[in-house]
Amino acid sequence: MHVVPVASSRPLRARSALEKTRRRDDILRSAERLWLSTPYADLSMNQVAREAKLAKGTLYLYFDTKEELFLALLHEYLQGWFQRFGELLGAQRPQTPREMAATLTDALHDQGHLRRLLLLLTTVLRSHLAPEVEANFRRETQQLLKQAVSAMPYAPEINQQILVHCYALAVGWQQMAPTFGQAPHPEYQFVEGEAAFQLALEAVIERLAPRLD
Repeated sequence: MHVVPVASSRPLRARSALEKTRRRDDILRSAERLWLSTPYADLSMNQVAREAKLAKGTLYLYFDTKEELFLALLHEYLQGWFQRFGELLGAQRPQTPREMAATLTDALHDQGHLRRLLLLLTTVLRSHLAPEVEANFRRETQQLLKQAVSAMPYAPEINQQILVHCYALAVGWQQMAPTFGQAPHPEYQFVEGEAAFQLALEAVIERLAPRLD
């Protein structure tokens, strides 16, 4: 008797390099959708697998833990941000503290998802990460930072300090905004405070950087 195979709704295991890349991207997009609506602590790999319409075992072929998945998504956002920042540096060519602060503020505009992920970074790095996963994330982030530092107008050590202060101010502003009665959505929180953020960043750069006359 000839038996007609029943079609399965479960995605087949990706075989080619292109299929694996697409599957990995599907997983990241699924995690992204979940993190926009669910607190990080409440999320599980099971939820990500369901969102991506994958068997849990298939998900583990790409990411061993929720923390590893988080760092992969954050790194993707950081790549996009540093690319945007580099393009703005080339277009605006900032030379003064005010111009540098404006360029950084422009680069952070509409980056609420990135800032929300950055709020969680310390928590994730303090969790039970595999040493090689953390080392790889730090190495890739340092490479992005090095490229940005080399494109900025001041000495490398000053440029790096500016970016560190920018990170601290952006994350701090994101975290503080709800306490001042601003809108709960991350995008609105930052937009409401952009002028104040830029002013604070300008003061920092003014203190750190020499004049480029």
